[in-house]
Amino acid sequence: MKVILKGIAEDELKGSTFITGFRTIGETGYLASRYIVLKRKLQRIGFITTKYLRDVTFLDEYGIATPFDLFYDKELHTIVLLNHLLPFQREWNSFAKDTIMWLKKLEVKNIILIGGLDKRYKESSEELRWLKTSKSTINLPYPELEKQLIMVGPLALFTIYSEIEDLPAIVLLPYADRERIDPAAAAIAVDAINKILGTNIDVTELYEDAKKLEEELQKQLENIQKEISRSGLDRHYM
Repeated sequence: MKVILKGIAEDELKGSTFITGFRTIGETGYLASRYIVLKRKLQRIGFITTKYLRDVTFLDEYGIATPFDLFYDKELHTIVLLNHLLPFQREWNSFAKDTIMWLKKLEVKNIILIGGLDKRYKESSEELRWLKTSKSTINLPYPELEKQLIMVGPLALFTIYSEIEDLPAIVLLPYADRERIDPAAAAIAVDAINKILGTNIDVTELYEDAKKLEEELQKQLENIQKEISRSGLDRHYM
């Protein structure tokens, strides 16, 4: 894994907060991080590349999207890693470990990881569960994740390496629909981030334009998955 910065020195990112999420349940982590990037009009400062970088790109609101785009909010001193795609599973471990080691080098103040919980298992009126590493001092007005409930995938690896490397990390897990893109769950995650950062990122659009966002991102996701599943001459080379 390699971090490539453009137009900014690594020293300028020292002591920042880091936010990321992945395309998992309800697309919650991806949708929330992308919404923050677009709503705050963040500056793209670089990219993450991997040995087996996925060969898919498209035009997003800010320009040509790469699989793993890095953005920076100077006012909030916050880095956002926007993962348009999941890394290949064989790279999950190295992707998480190398990113966390880079964040340790930056002496980040906080790491905020966004995922989702299948809302079919929701037992009360709560909107979100959360957990934190032993070095985090953040407290939130939500119930913590139940003990022994298993986390898997890249988000789990980011959490594991944050704990091992003594970094303060918090994991936000709003209840989300497993069967479709869930903008409302992303809005709940952004509201929690507002509490952590002391900001007021308006989530009205996530609720009001939920159907439109769902349709747009579902079409994008279907096209990406279709292209990734193609092989040889069946692929759309452009």
